[in-house]
Amino acid sequence: MLSLLSASLALAGTVGRDGRLEQPPPSVGRELRELKDNPYVCEEGVETAKEEWKVFGTNLGGWLVLEPWITPSLFYQFLSVDRKFGKEAPAHTGMDTYSFCAALGPKEGNKQLRRHWASWVREEDVRAIAQSGATVVRIPVGDWMYVPYEPYIGCTDGSLEELERALALLRKYGLRALLDVHAMQGSQNGFDNSGQALRVKWTQVSAQDPEAVTTFEHWPQRAADWLAPYDNAKGAYPPEMNKTAYDRSLDVIRKLAERHRGDATVWGVEPVNEPWQMYPTEWIKQFYWDAYHITREAAKDWKFVMHDSFRGYPAEWWGFMKGCPNKAMDSHIYQAWANPMIAKGFFDAACGMAGGLRTMEEQLDMPMIVGEWSLATDNCAMWLNGLNDNLPGYPKVSCAMVPCPEPYMGEQPGAPPDAEAPLQGPYGTGVSGPMFGKCPVGMPWGTQENETMSRLANRYFKSFSAGHGWFFWNFRTELEPRWSYLEAWRLGWFQKNVSDYTSDAVQGACDEEPPAAVAKPIVSVEAVFDAATAETPLGDVRLEGAAAPVAAAVCVAAMLAATTLAFRTWRLHAAPPEPDEYQELAGHTKG
Repeated sequence: MLSLLSASLALAGTVGRDGRLEQPPPSVGRELRELKDNPYVCEEGVETAKEEWKVFGTNLGGWLVLEPWITPSLFYQFLSVDRKFGKEAPAHTGMDTYSFCAALGPKEGNKQLRRHWASWVREEDVRAIAQSGATVVRIPVGDWMYVPYEPYIGCTDGSLEELERALALLRKYGLRALLDVHAMQGSQNGFDNSGQALRVKWTQVSAQDPEAVTTFEHWPQRAADWLAPYDNAKGAYPPEMNKTAYDRSLDVIRKLAERHRGDATVWGVEPVNEPWQMYPTEWIKQFYWDAYHITREAAKDWKFVMHDSFRGYPAEWWGFMKGCPNKAMDSHIYQAWANPMIAKGFFDAACGMAGGLRTMEEQLDMPMIVGEWSLATDNCAMWLNGLNDNLPGYPKVSCAMVPCPEPYMGEQPGAPPDAEAPLQGPYGTGVSGPMFGKCPVGMPWGTQENETMSRLANRYFKSFSAGHGWFFWNFRTELEPRWSYLEAWRLGWFQKNVSDYTSDAVQGACDEEPPAAVAKPIVSVEAVFDAATAETPLGDVRLEGAAAPVAAAVCVAAMLAATTLAFRTWRLHAAPPEPDEYQELAGHTKG
């Protein structure tokens, strides 16, 4: 756990979306040292880690940069394309913003995106975020919004105007914005959230049936080609980066800064989200350094926020941007891909993160922000690892199933999914998708779901207060409360004012010992069946002895049958809340 790690490891030990444990390679030194001839030093000599500002907020994810797991209703239309198009299925499958536009074309793609943009980020959402006590909102944007290229041309027309609409709403409710370049041409990490999932390998699989089945693989050969093409066979990048791609990325930052520099709502910029850890560190440092000076020239008061490139340990960043004003580093911390644990294990890990943040700040003089985190304790959220896909070996728990919601944007092709259809293709490496009108979501913590989530949230609040703030991922989802800031706040999992990190509940969170019922949420197998008529969520189950395999199969079947009533007390409702509903819930008001 993080609390037991050496200080030199800092935030190493977290497990990322690709299932990889974040840790420094053996060749990386672990002792603090001064660099000779350090080229990344600012003459201002500012000690930024000692500054007392903090930010609290959420992300407007799945909006301008698409992610199928956040808004599945937009992507149900691509189910069964393998049956409809056979070998031509790849050209008709949308699994990210790039392939969405390529599959639908500019006219239909833009029609659907405009409907999506207007429906996903609404004024009532921004109002509720402000009422929760948030101060800043992180907004993922695509590079194509500033330097257009195919297949986004035409398809994403109007996206900048939508961003301006959001900025106006933030201004109206006293919030500010961190503009986060979430997607770069060529993909900076290979994830679907980079605009384009790389590298997806499509195959034709034939069995006894003469009709071939179209399938795909992503995770076994996932790579990122943003600054240069990655050689999967050699497991390395070429010695030199692609200068054209590099300069183009800097041009994106230049145009972004020039367009928004006069808007006081903008708090800062993050020049690239989650650059892959396989890039040479020097490439990332050089990009940050050049982008920083471009930003300073256009908008010197903006905060310049840099993702740690999944290298959250001081030895990778010794002396970097020493003395530079208005800088911060962003680290993304999730437990969704961790091995299954009892609740106390997740509690302890959350509390242990404070030490890593504190170490990074003290040794690097770098304000630390947790730019993404959630309350998820498994990766069950449908399509979390890609459309109809998952990491090999995941999920590691028996996921629950809930009715797939009606589409949030009203009429939408393919939505909701066919209630009479089993799991539909095209099939990826792992399994995740709707079945008979039910969608997979996280395994709840029995009758202690609300208390467990609240205790976990307070521990995160406590740990992250050791740094300079946080942004929860995401502000809203169609299915998952543990990934929804607004739903977590509405349910009382978050305190009324999320920015009050000095509250007794937060400050004492890591000192208290959780009750046994929360630490070990266990019910009998029979209770799973009882959940169909219960007023509380489905309980967690411990299977013992020779009956375990049989009981496990029974549990899965029971979960599918019992799910509608069992989850009615906590699941996200299909119908969006009324404009004033957030104000009335749980007495939540800002202040």
